[in-house]
Order: sequence, then structure tokens, then C-alpha cells
Amino acid sequence: MQIGIVPRDLARSITFYRDVLGFNYVGGRPVIEGRTLHMFEVDGGVLKLLEQPADAEPPSMHIPGSFQATTGLRWMTFDVDGIDDIVSRCAGRTFQMALTELRAGLKVCIVEDDDGNAVELVERRG
Repeated sequence: MQIGIVPRDLARSITFYRDVLGFNYVGGRPVIEGRTLHMFEVDGGVLKLLEQPADAEPPSMHIPGSFQATTGLRWMTFDVDGIDDIVSRCAGRTFQMALTELRAGLKVCIVEDDDGNAVELVERRG
């Protein structure tokens, strides 16, 4: 599976996904019309951030709010290890769902990235 995001601030988004969430950044690849895809290998798939050319019209924002507030693509789910450490690195960010142990060995939270996208993190143990 591949998921693509058009961020407002590419550098901030790369920092969030690479340094805060710990996703494996594999670099950028030029694509059409002077754009670059910055890619992360994560959870058996690829997360792509689209870098716009400097002279491109700024993208309009998505509808903010909780993941269940409107229809359409509202959240992404990633299986992770070390969710407690990841959550501590997310201090100061907006959580749509605080870290919760749903049952023994299953922890979940939903944190927003810098563009307000809901990112669900799931850790499964045992």
C-alpha cells in the first residue's frame, strides 16, 4: 500500500514522520512537473510526501477536525513498535485519541501531523 500526502511545510513533515514517529526515510525521487516524492518505508508500505515546485500555487487545506467528523479519507493506521517512546516524542501535539490499552497487548493512539492529518499508531504485543 502507498499513501500520499501534500504537506504545507515539507521540512516539518519530514521531521515529524522521520524523527518523531521514527519512520524509515528512504529519500526523494523526482516526478512530473518539477515535483519530488519523499518516501518512507513503514508498516509494509510506503508513505509519500509530495514536494511542490517553488512557484506552485499553495495547496488548499483539508477540513480539520476529528477523524470521524466528515466523510472521506480521515486517518491512516500504522503498526509500530515502542509506542510509549513515540508518544513521548509527540509531546505538545494534538491527540485525537490518547494512548489507550484496548486490551492486553494492544495499545492505540491517534496523533495529528502538522497538517492536521490523523495518524493512528497501533502496537500489538503477544
